[in-house]
Amino acid sequence: MKSANHLFLSVLLLALLALSSCKALRRAHGDAVKPKSEKALMKGLLENSVDADWLGAKAKISYNDEYGGESFTANIRMRKDSAIWMNFKKFSIEGARVLITPDSIFVIDRINNEYTAKPFEYAQKEYSLPVGFQGLQAMLLGNPVFFSKETTAGVDSTQYTLAQKTENLIATYWLGNPEMLLRRFMVDDFRNKRSMDVFSSDYRQLEDKQQFSYVRSFNLKSPDLGQMQVQIEFSKVEVNVPQEMKFEVPSGYKRT
Repeated sequence: MKSANHLFLSVLLLALLALSSCKALRRAHGDAVKPKSEKALMKGLLENSVDADWLGAKAKISYNDEYGGESFTANIRMRKDSAIWMNFKKFSIEGARVLITPDSIFVIDRINNEYTAKPFEYAQKEYSLPVGFQGLQAMLLGNPVFFSKETTAGVDSTQYTLAQKTENLIATYWLGNPEMLLRRFMVDDFRNKRSMDVFSSDYRQLEDKQQFSYVRSFNLKSPDLGQMQVQIEFSKVEVNVPQEMKFEVPSGYKRT
């Protein structure tokens, strides 16, 4: 199993969540997409966003970078606007546990008997994150992460697009036709020469009828971290059911 830093990076990548595989983007031949207004597309996007006070799920995570690859399983739990909790296992043995709050990040590394407690801003700087806690929360649910109120609508082949631009970022969303589900989300941080391209597929209906993407693919590039890919396959997803988030540092663990 990789170090806690690599595990933690994978957590952020999956918190770093919008969305769809190339297979999902290929559609049967049909009528061309007719342009829609920014208001209409935004309405459809927001109506299809997952609304949940709690999230509980299991997931299989595959991680690859220039040094190699790794795969493991994870339990993921979230309480809206409060906490994101995750643990990571290899061969049913827990290797790391993570707790993220709006202002702090805590990591227990059971492989090396160490733990980390850092401000949230540390992770944003260390891992070049373009989003804060609210953004991670939205991406776990598969929801859009908005950077600017100024949005323009367009058409890209068989999909709708919404594009945003700030002083530092260009963000583009691809929506499926006609269901208006978020299929892809790309952020280009052109000032810092880093980017994040996220695809979602395998949408399924939850018990409360909301649509949830069970497969997410993340592709990141940055001068410091190089190129990374993370594939997440969710299972046993439930929303609005309170989740237990135990997080206790064992005695004798060294703080790093």
